[in-house]
Amino acid sequence: MKQLRAMSIAAVIAAATAACTDEADTPLEPASSASVTAAGAAQVTTNADAGPGSFRRAVDRANENPAIGQIRFHAGLGTIALRRPIVFSGSQALTIDATGASLDGNGLAGTDAALVAEGGGDLTIRRLVVHRAPGNGITVAVPADAGGTIRVQLEEVTIRGNALHGVLINDQAEYLSDPASESDAGSNASIAVRVTGSTFELNGLGALDYDGLRVNEGGRGDINAIVSSSRFVGNGADGLELDERAVGDAVFTLSQVDLNRNGSFSTEDLDDGIDVDEAGDGSVIGRFERVSANSNSEQGVDLNENGAGELRVVMHQVEALGNAEEGIEFEEDDDVAGGGDLEAELDHVTTRRNGGIGGDAGLKLREKGPGNLTARLLNVVSTNNAIAGILVQEDENGKLAAELVGVETLSNGGDGIKLDENGAGNLMGRIRTATSRRNANAGVALEQEPSGTGEVRIQSLAGGGNLEGDVAADAGVSVIR
Repeated sequence: MKQLRAMSIAAVIAAATAACTDEADTPLEPASSASVTAAGAAQVTTNADAGPGSFRRAVDRANENPAIGQIRFHAGLGTIALRRPIVFSGSQALTIDATGASLDGNGLAGTDAALVAEGGGDLTIRRLVVHRAPGNGITVAVPADAGGTIRVQLEEVTIRGNALHGVLINDQAEYLSDPASESDAGSNASIAVRVTGSTFELNGLGALDYDGLRVNEGGRGDINAIVSSSRFVGNGADGLELDERAVGDAVFTLSQVDLNRNGSFSTEDLDDGIDVDEAGDGSVIGRFERVSANSNSEQGVDLNENGAGELRVVMHQVEALGNAEEGIEFEEDDDVAGGGDLEAELDHVTTRRNGGIGGDAGLKLREKGPGNLTARLLNVVSTNNAIAGILVQEDENGKLAAELVGVETLSNGGDGIKLDENGAGNLMGRIRTATSRRNANAGVALEQEPSGTGEVRIQSLAGGGNLEGDVAADAGVSVIR
């Protein structure tokens, strides 16, 4: 049986995210050269909205003088009450160190953002609070003629209570004028995002489909995102959304991240803890380490790859509890078929009490178009889900290869474990050790279309109390015990 090895996927992720981590290309720090001297830093000495020593004046200076690459706040300035947005239009790299100061957008008009960066330079923001803007808290708009990689780094920022997106990083040409546009037009630039020690809370409660952090990429270019030690809580739409269109990959790593209680703004369109969408030619390549995605109004984790490209994911120590639909859902060729494989390595993953209003399973892996599905599930627990425990399904042309070790599925509303080869391909499965009890359907359900053949080896299965038996297999599946 073909087995997926975690190191192979991890190596792909590490290579693809090198743009965010390479020491020779450290994100967002101004160049070290003779041109950057003490004169290259503007100081903020007052919490006044405008005038000498203000943040607005410092940004104006940076707009006028490309040698200014840093804005430094004096400690203890407190809150700056904005009367109009602060706009950075320079093309140079800029680092803003706010030392805990706040931007209060309550006095802004219409749907204004508190802070806008539109010049196309790299941007680092440290220790800044942005709250109560009637629009986005922070908008980073990528110029249409941008190329290379634009880097945005957020360190120890708090983005709270902004009516639209908490932070929007946008490289989709039509999005700002029409958020519902499906156009994939954008610049040729890639976007590299790093978020550390930050909080995105209660944003997007002013209109439909606004997230805690949203990254939009159109045209040629990739999204590369690394998020660590951060929280996305109570946002109106997705806590975190990565939306990659046209040619390019969506590559991301999450480490020690909470994605909880997001997506409740409107029953018209409930949303997720994290939503990653890739359309066009390109892959979704992700890694999760010590992540919680709990009590979200749709899925906890929702990963979708459309068109040509693959979906590759590694998870370690991840929980998805009490989400209204699936706890964790991976779909390759979700809406648009283009070919590509789904490969998943999941270790110590728990899905529990999901599916209160719908969905398919606590944990769902589905390859919908032409392509293979390879899954290795180690120490995965899926219990008390309203619909089913674990669903691994391959449709159309392709093979399904699954290995389960130390898996537990208890008291689910459908099958405990379901391996479903639903197209012109073969099912190859191995259940080394599993416990599946008290499920409303079968403990283990094995399905194979007549056009293919199925073989599942079960070495150790503890069952009992499953209403349709411990193992229910189609005629086309050979069960070897």
